[in-house]
Amino acid sequence: MPVAVQNMLVSSFTLADTLLVSTLGDVTLAAVGMAGQWSWLMNMVIFGTCSATGVLVAQFWGVQDRLRIHKIMGIALSLALAVATAFFVPSFVFPEAVIHLFNKDEAVIAEGSRYLALIALSYPALALSNVLSVVLRSTEKVRLPMYVSVVTTVLNIFLDYAMITGKCGFPAMGTRGAALATVIAAWLGVILLVVISLAERNILAAGLKEVFGFRGKELKLFFGRALPVIANESLWGGGTFVFNLIYANMGYEYYASITILKTFENLSYVLFIGLCSACSVMVGKSVGMGKIKQGIDDSKRFLIMIPVAAVVIGAVAIVFRAPLVSIFDMGNNISALTVETAQWLILIYSVELPMRTLGFTFIVGVLRSGGDTATAAKMDLGSLWLCSLPATLVAAYVFKLPFLVCYIVMFVFEDYVKLLLCLKYYKTLKWLRPVTEEGRTALAKFNGETL
Repeated sequence: MPVAVQNMLVSSFTLADTLLVSTLGDVTLAAVGMAGQWSWLMNMVIFGTCSATGVLVAQFWGVQDRLRIHKIMGIALSLALAVATAFFVPSFVFPEAVIHLFNKDEAVIAEGSRYLALIALSYPALALSNVLSVVLRSTEKVRLPMYVSVVTTVLNIFLDYAMITGKCGFPAMGTRGAALATVIAAWLGVILLVVISLAERNILAAGLKEVFGFRGKELKLFFGRALPVIANESLWGGGTFVFNLIYANMGYEYYASITILKTFENLSYVLFIGLCSACSVMVGKSVGMGKIKQGIDDSKRFLIMIPVAAVVIGAVAIVFRAPLVSIFDMGNNISALTVETAQWLILIYSVELPMRTLGFTFIVGVLRSGGDTATAAKMDLGSLWLCSLPATLVAAYVFKLPFLVCYIVMFVFEDYVKLLLCLKYYKTLKWLRPVTEEGRTALAKFNGETL
């Protein structure tokens, strides 16, 4: 639950930006949404780094190997900062070119590039905070990231309100105000995590030499498990990025509705991200300790719990979809097409939510935490790149089907293929691949007993 609360607070960054920016109209809302997709692609690559880090840290935490945890943390910090820099440079230097990928409308490009160039300053902070938070969560220190998120979220919402609209003595900066608020809050989060960790002497409190003095052995271990996950999230993010390019080029009003949906999607998914994080830590720790049956039993409970929660949340969203969308039209500057499309998108997404979260749980919560990152990547990417993306491209550009139909095609061809693959593989138990000696010994014994 603390992980879910933290993710909800992080998602509220986007919610606050979107709500206040929506008062400025469809063009501004679409522009900020397009810039946000570039940032989201960076976050997916960093998320891959953090997922791999979490798997290794949780298993080493099971045997209390703090030295190896610090080495893994150092590698993850270095890699995440490199990714953030790679995205920062084009965002800051060539923001117009990035926005031009999504839409050719001059007003959209102008507004989006102003937002993107400034919010790029938050990228290094996001990289640092994501890695530090996943290390804390994977060592069962879940409350500190949540408390820090409370502080930064409150600050972000206040600064959004003040800087976008020109309140409390601040100038009215529009989209630049939204970006600057996020930058300030993101860097404050890093500072608080580091300062409090040093004061508490928790797992993050270690010398620079201990953290960054990793050697070939640690690099081989990290990238042996991390590369499939990083490739998985990067290519999955790239595929989703292509989907958004398709939707954005079908019209900025449609993409404004996508921006509204993604805000709801981020908020609705926080519980599932929290549950999957808990699943990953619990299964990974059990496997690392050599408690193989306990790890399997934990995975089964989460595979039942999460889809049930998705049914409940989806039903609530369907009933209240009209009021949810109306919140974004408080300034009466959103077109009727955007409002109607957003309501249909929430309906489609809510119906599909149980299937989508079950696939997410298999990939992120179970297969990876068991140590089988490569097979998880193949299933995740195969269903997207070989099935869903080609089907959506054909639907949009060959058959020229309506926007909403293309959106349904994307879900059906990804989620159902992925579920069939995951269910079959899960039953084999081949996803159990410990990285600790205790785990490998226990697995060999477990396999001998079950034959």
